Amino acid sequence: MEKVRDISFDIAKGIGIILVVIGHYVPDDAPLWYTGLVRFIYYFHMPLFFIIAGYFYDCSTRRTDYLPFVWSKFQRLMLPYFILSWAIVGTKVGIGRVMQVDHPVTLDALYRVFYLPEAGYFLWFVYVLFLTFCLAPLFKKGGRLIIFSIMALGLFFWDTAPQSFCIRQLCSHLAFFVWGMWVARSGGLQLAMRRYPLLWGVITISFSFAYGHVQSGVVATLFLLVLGITGSFMVLSVSAWLSRLAGPVSLGLSRIGVMSMTIYLFHTWIMGGGKAILTHILSGGNTIEFVLSALFIIGAGIVGPICLYKWVWTKNKFTARIFK
Repeated sequence: MEKVRDISFDIAKGIGIILVVIGHYVPDDAPLWYTGLVRFIYYFHMPLFFIIAGYFYDCSTRRTDYLPFVWSKFQRLMLPYFILSWAIVGTKVGIGRVMQVDHPVTLDALYRVFYLPEAGYFLWFVYVLFLTFCLAPLFKKGGRLIIFSIMALGLFFWDTAPQSFCIRQLCSHLAFFVWGMWVARSGGLQLAMRRYPLLWGVITISFSFAYGHVQSGVVATLFLLVLGITGSFMVLSVSAWLSRLAGPVSLGLSRIGVMSMTIYLFHTWIMGGGKAILTHILSGGNTIEFVLSALFIIGAGIVGPICLYKWVWTKNKFTARIFK
């Protein structure tokens, strides 16, 4: 009997990638309500993807030796990382000779991408996800997950972790991947993940307000850990509810979710083009123009990469495989 795909996770990834695109559009003239929204989004939008990844990793029953597994993840994650990084560096260096570009780089960035997301900071996610998949097989069996959990929790509180090889980002997100693995093993956590969207929303909003009044330190770090989990459960429970409705909204979000990696890899390029277009059309300075420009640029950042994949990358087997 063919297994039915659970689209609630596709919907969750669809919501998550929309939040990512929103979070990457913060112009200098953004109103306070918008910057507040972006700040709230940043508490949980990336932990969400790590929790989902950890959940599906632990649910997988396919047995693969360590090296073939890591190699498959290298092809899936690091090949796009290097190809896109070098393309961005080349583009910035070329365009930078004739006009000003945001975050300019030099040619030595071509080798620095091996240990830093030099071409574009957003690419840290791809790098860290690969590192996570290098670690996870060592701790999947039985009680090893307890050791993995203790290690991940300790790393989460390592506030002086180095930036090189994205170690700092790994430390701040590995715990969420491990939490996803625990959810996969607990029927109670899975039930909580799929229910109570209003409760999770209230808890997350309440904790976000409380976090704003907490001084930096261990307590503030603990708040970030809790916000990452409750915020992700908020999105996942909303996604489960939408999947039961089976309407056009859930269908659209699930299709966006399936293309979430493509959107993640290319949305900044498309959004950059959208910003360049709008500078010649809108003068800015009022709420209506800000909302219109935000809808245009965010929409382009979501739809543009999907069209790019459909009309360009699918024409070649290699690009169709690595950019989806």
